[in-house]
Amino acid sequence: MRRLLLGLLVLVATSASAADIDLVRQNYIGYYTGAGADVAAPRMKDALASLEAEARNDVRPGFLLSNGSWSDLNYSETPSGTWSPWEHSKRLIVMAKAYRTPGQGLYHDQTLRGQIEAALSYTGVYYGMSSLPTGNWWFWTIGVPLDLGPTLVLMRGDIDPTVYNNCVQEIYFRIGSSPTSRGIVGPVPTGENLAWSCFTHLTLGLLKDDASMLAPVRDAMAGVTMASATVEGIKPDASFQQHGAQLYTGGYGGSFANDVAQYTLLTRGTGYALTPGSLASFIDYLADGVIWSLYGNYFDVSVISREVARPSTSGFNGLAALLQGSTVISLRQREIQSAAAKLLQTWGGLPIELAGLATNIEQSGVAAAWPSGHRQYWMSDYAVHRRDGWFASVKMFSTRTKSGENTNNENLLGSRQSDGRLYLVRDGDTYYTRNVWPALDWTRLPGITVEQNGNAANDTYGYGSNRFAGGVSDGWNGIAAMQLAPLGAHMTANKSWFFFDDAIVCLAGAITSTDSNHVETIVNQWPVRDSSSQLLVDGTPAATRWALLDGIGYFFPTPAPLLTKRETRSGTWAALGGSTDTTPYSADVVTLWIDHGPMPMDASTAYVIAPNATADTLRAWSANPPVSIVANNYDVAAVRDLRTNALGIVFFTTYGNVNGYTADAPAIVYAVSTASGLSLHVADPTANSSGVLHVTVPGTWSAAGANVVSATSRATTLEIPRNSGQTTDVALTPLIIRRRAARH
Repeated sequence: MRRLLLGLLVLVATSASAADIDLVRQNYIGYYTGAGADVAAPRMKDALASLEAEARNDVRPGFLLSNGSWSDLNYSETPSGTWSPWEHSKRLIVMAKAYRTPGQGLYHDQTLRGQIEAALSYTGVYYGMSSLPTGNWWFWTIGVPLDLGPTLVLMRGDIDPTVYNNCVQEIYFRIGSSPTSRGIVGPVPTGENLAWSCFTHLTLGLLKDDASMLAPVRDAMAGVTMASATVEGIKPDASFQQHGAQLYTGGYGGSFANDVAQYTLLTRGTGYALTPGSLASFIDYLADGVIWSLYGNYFDVSVISREVARPSTSGFNGLAALLQGSTVISLRQREIQSAAAKLLQTWGGLPIELAGLATNIEQSGVAAAWPSGHRQYWMSDYAVHRRDGWFASVKMFSTRTKSGENTNNENLLGSRQSDGRLYLVRDGDTYYTRNVWPALDWTRLPGITVEQNGNAANDTYGYGSNRFAGGVSDGWNGIAAMQLAPLGAHMTANKSWFFFDDAIVCLAGAITSTDSNHVETIVNQWPVRDSSSQLLVDGTPAATRWALLDGIGYFFPTPAPLLTKRETRSGTWAALGGSTDTTPYSADVVTLWIDHGPMPMDASTAYVIAPNATADTLRAWSANPPVSIVANNYDVAAVRDLRTNALGIVFFTTYGNVNGYTADAPAIVYAVSTASGLSLHVADPTANSSGVLHVTVPGTWSAAGANVVSATSRATTLEIPRNSGQTTDVALTPLIIRRRAARH
């Protein structure tokens, strides 16, 4: 839905004129030097000081050599997942910004100018036209140009023309003239790779004074920012996919959001700005995708795929996108500004490009707030549930989506990331700080049901074997469910999560394995921040009623055989594959799980997670449970919230009947009582793009939002569009059927 206020755009697309390229150049230089920002503001003062310090560190004697190379870089290295020479161009742009930015000590410093010129000359040694691309294509056609290009824009006119022209030719030789072509090496760019290509070609057009290059860039950027169900990039559900049908809202999609938002600033007021439709699509992606995947200073781990193996992972791209996107006047501007303000509350230093924008947000008085509610991303098998003070998500996969990838030898233990992992945090840095990821047991990720076969966590990834994965949402609460068939395992299970206001009901049913390995359901694996925190358990190991740790409660409607273990675990980033760091990192970890034993047949378990619980809360629940597990078997899973009478049902087959509710196809149903009747939310978890399914509801109703197939005194049957798995909202109103009086 396009909710952008098109009549009040800051960034209006006009027909391009000859002067537009000069305005783009002016915007470009102003962006990288923080032009127009309040230099007296604390964030700007810090950014200027940090810029100068970083540049001085890069040019210190013995580090930057007289020939323009750096002593710590291996210029003969072949690119793989990393490439040492890339650091050369990344340092150059810092130096160029310091040279061109007033307000700090290196502004127009002639010694620095000479060092920049020498370092630019040295690019010909490792990146010049005589260097044939080897290894990972990305560094040759995207990585180096992303930083080398802006350096040249900033230094133009202040360095030797021969050095400048040689560098421009090196870039042109690598990337060509079209943003949609493959350049000298690599695949045709799509998704974020295309956005990067647009930026490098925009920059090349400025370097060559070739305005004809900018219109194709605009057109390509307009295309890639439109939501599409068939190509990589923004999906109609506001998720982002890259490398096939793989969820990457916080990885490639975070970088994409940052780059597109930057493009809107660089082209503002020119004929090269995004078209209104593309800009509207992008703004919706920021508001419904990026913001909902951020919490604290980090993206949800489920939206960064293999990047979880990188020690430097953060939510920086998300923050940058929000700060830049907050300048666009739209009906969603306040949402974006509020989320940016919330993120800034815990964020430290920022580069010069963003410090001024952050200052504007902080000085605006906008209320800092994350969104609250529930969202179902039907195209990416992903659900998010947010409340004030906590964040939860479930990552699934199906025949339509891929699990977390292993690429460039990264993410070597990530095979279980999409097996229904429940990511639950009360603050955003629970797993990200203190180098916790290397220390985790990757065979026991929170929320998964797993066969412990000795090789459960490996580098296997790919599409799933079951179609059933999806969910429903009424905007505030919702349900997610999948038929689990883990890659490389001999087990299957029905998994479902019922998200109510203050609790998540987790069901695992029909757990079956043909192998003698033990099968476990992992209630949680929690890195304890405070060593004095104690795990409280009510009941016995064979019949646990509830447990509590760090304010997170675990309640078992039927006492369960809960196993717990607290241990100091350690591991290395190198073992995850995202780094060469072999330093052991340790964490205090508590794991809670249910052991279903070897070769389980139709086993099941049910538990409730309360992210803001106390012992008193859990004792009260023991006396008066807040939920009722109505069903949990091969055919159906169902839970009723006894406080609101809301009923959630997952029909895994067509044979289930829950209090008169039935379906003639796999379906997920959430029914909530309203003042006028019943609010019904239904989705097809097999995500068929066409056709209908039928849901029968007890009682006699008229319906708004769905066709009534039949209505009797006992039940009403509704026709629900499958609609690729999207939720269909139906408002039901009681209908009185008048019986005709018999004639005598």
